[in-house]
Amino acid sequence: MNVLSRVVRSLAVGGALLLIGSCASTPNRNMFDVKITNGRIIDGTGSPWFRGDVGVRGNTIVSIGDLASTPATVTIDAHDHIISPGFIDLLGQSQYSVLEDPHVEAKVRQGVTTEVTGEGFSPGPDKPGTSGERTWRTLGDYLDALDKQGSAINFALLVGASNPREIVIGNVNRPATADEMREMERIVDQAMRDGAIGISTSLIYLPAMYSTTDEIIALARVAAGYGGMYFTHMRDESDRIDMGLDEAFRIGREARIPVNIWHLKVGGRANWGRMPHVIERIEQARAEGIDAAANVYPYVASSTSLSTLAPDWALEGGYAAFQARLADPQQRPRILEEFRHQFEKRGERGIYVARIGNPQLAPYEKHFMPEIAQLMGVSQEEALARLFSETEVSPRVIFFSMDENDVQYALKQPWVSVGSDSGSPPPADRLANNAVHPRAYGTFTRVAGHYVRDVKLFTLEEALRKMTSQAADRAHLEDRGVLRPGMKADIIVFDPNTIRDVATFDDPHHFSEGVSDVIVNGVPVLRDGSMTSALPGRSIRGRGYVKR
Repeated sequence: MNVLSRVVRSLAVGGALLLIGSCASTPNRNMFDVKITNGRIIDGTGSPWFRGDVGVRGNTIVSIGDLASTPATVTIDAHDHIISPGFIDLLGQSQYSVLEDPHVEAKVRQGVTTEVTGEGFSPGPDKPGTSGERTWRTLGDYLDALDKQGSAINFALLVGASNPREIVIGNVNRPATADEMREMERIVDQAMRDGAIGISTSLIYLPAMYSTTDEIIALARVAAGYGGMYFTHMRDESDRIDMGLDEAFRIGREARIPVNIWHLKVGGRANWGRMPHVIERIEQARAEGIDAAANVYPYVASSTSLSTLAPDWALEGGYAAFQARLADPQQRPRILEEFRHQFEKRGERGIYVARIGNPQLAPYEKHFMPEIAQLMGVSQEEALARLFSETEVSPRVIFFSMDENDVQYALKQPWVSVGSDSGSPPPADRLANNAVHPRAYGTFTRVAGHYVRDVKLFTLEEALRKMTSQAADRAHLEDRGVLRPGMKADIIVFDPNTIRDVATFDDPHHFSEGVSDVIVNGVPVLRDGSMTSALPGRSIRGRGYVKR
């Protein structure tokens, strides 16, 4: 449903309330629970700002206009700042950290009120008897647990296509049999009825890298049958990006499902300047009738597992199997040769090792690979092999692989939204000063501040449209993303002159500035710059949800 359709629908739902609340001659005699006054409203559609008040009752916006005559339990003075819909993070990663820190402060302070997550893997479904501290097995169980605990923001979950493959096949490089395919489809079907909003792939990680395109199409068709969409971390974002695009378009075409490309980029110095070509490819697909769009994070560096530098064949069977191949004198030279190729492609300051996970290797954290090799007194490839050999899970890395001009070219496209590709770091990470990507703290404020005010890449109204109504459309969140009566009351107040990201790569643990108030489902979670104790966020279930 596009923005216009959503607005018309919301007006139909709340039109009577609008007439009651916005006309001075017929004031609403019932109090608002929350009223935001003295603000400049940017409604999320891309329309110019206008002055007005916003009235909220329960979890819903009920009136917009001159509401001076209607009292409220809580009145928030916006001080002539911007009132807008809350930002929707189209690729968050807080699905586990929220269980440790339900206030997800790094997200709240940059204005995020809803996070879409589940990149390739989702918190459920799991194999029967999965060990660990989880109290759930299905995706529905996870969403129920999240609702029971509470959160400062909302969560919408995609079912990861890796989940059924891992359950049914494991980390093995082979296609599914007919019986296995039917079981994987059944698992996706159940996840959609549990509340997933769609299906996702992350095709550079185990076991998704071994999925065939036909397999993904079959699973995507199941999701499409429930009104879902397909989000993808493509199979290649670098030298073979055209191949990755071809596959994404084919899945959209044959499964008849909307396609959303996560963190659109062209990585590797040799590919810098190719973004116009990539945009042209997506525009062509859209012209052919494929509902394709993308999102980006506004930085020139990505962050992922160091093991993505290894060849696919070496990772079959999982991390322990990879370590065994690395120790095998017959296979080790092939792997080291691939490492050398990666170093040549990425350059001297292209690979920054953020977190290793082994205390004995802690001195090598927060260094570029040439520095680590020098400290170890070995070649870069041998240094990398040691990091893999002496860890139980892959270290985390930041790749400085993108060009700023390419980032800006993608970001300004009208169908490109925003996703942080990061969770909210819990207090323990801040206390330990663990290395994280600054996008965890500053993605949305960087767009609304730096790219609007400093770069002048687009207007503030357009920036907010990308992060509100457009994002809601891509995730089929029909009652959020626009300030209209009848819509859910996810609302933020910020100063357009001071909103900014403060986190840097060298010093990331700093909250964004400029957002003073954040309201989620009608309840303030940030009030006049201070966090409240409220946890009004909830799971947002997809169109196929069947209540149990």
